[in-house]
Amino acid sequence: MTSLPKHIKYKTWAGILVKGETKWEPSTVKPENHLEKATWLTSAVEGGAMFGTVQSYDGAGISAGLEHTIAVLPKSMEQGDLWKVLLKIDEGLPDTHPSWAAMKQMFDAVGWYLDTKGVLRKKTTGAVVPAAEIRNEVAPVGGVVPETGPNFDQAVRWATVFNRLFEDPATFQIQIRVTKNNLLNSHKDLESRVYSRFGGLENASAAVVGGNLRPEIDLAMGFYHSFSVNAPTKARAVLSQTLDMPGLGAVDFSKALIRNLGTSTYGKWKERYTRTRTLAKTSGLFSQDLFNSIAPVSL
Repeated sequence: MTSLPKHIKYKTWAGILVKGETKWEPSTVKPENHLEKATWLTSAVEGGAMFGTVQSYDGAGISAGLEHTIAVLPKSMEQGDLWKVLLKIDEGLPDTHPSWAAMKQMFDAVGWYLDTKGVLRKKTTGAVVPAAEIRNEVAPVGGVVPETGPNFDQAVRWATVFNRLFEDPATFQIQIRVTKNNLLNSHKDLESRVYSRFGGLENASAAVVGGNLRPEIDLAMGFYHSFSVNAPTKARAVLSQTLDMPGLGAVDFSKALIRNLGTSTYGKWKERYTRTRTLAKTSGLFSQDLFNSIAPVSL
């Protein structure tokens, strides 16, 4: 059973939190599939690998999915990638599927539709829906939802329909594929240098742990991806710095990358290291001896 919607205040924002109740269990992940493992670890660090958790209290309109993909980019006030995730769901489900039909009804009520590239547009003109309009609709007013009243009720309706869609088992594999593709395509030019150098691979999609990819690189790049979701530009800089360190073999490179990420003073990355390490270790998906050699408790 999904948790009840909860009103949350965050900095200058306020909105709704609905926690999902269905976990992506690590036991369903193939231990030799590097990209799937990195995807699981990233989603576990971001939100406990839970399907269906939705929030609208941080100025991003609304977010959902394994990566908490956002509807609105608060700084640039452009549409976020949540709508591209919905496009993949649209492509994977019939229009009559109940949870997707409910979402489309919400769109219809406000005159929105998704185009073939996953951009939210207005039915009357075809114009791109402004980010401010999206935020004001899903988290009124303007991303500051009151604790009671019509605007609160409206925000709950949106959060609930998103929760039911993203906690629908029919969308689970779609969500996993979308998250995999996001990891695969993020900073592809730089990340491919790692997979090429240590596995002879063009990218992570063909990486097989114990085959063409060493366990050390498997764990280190799992750490990297979980950090990159939090701050892509900073993670890219750390990866570039580590790649430029001379003479590192697979073991030393992996150890250096994890250390460079975990000792960074950026944000709360020191705490993120501990959380990533704990989740990776307890998942049983990674070689246990590596947590003493390249990812120790203390860096």
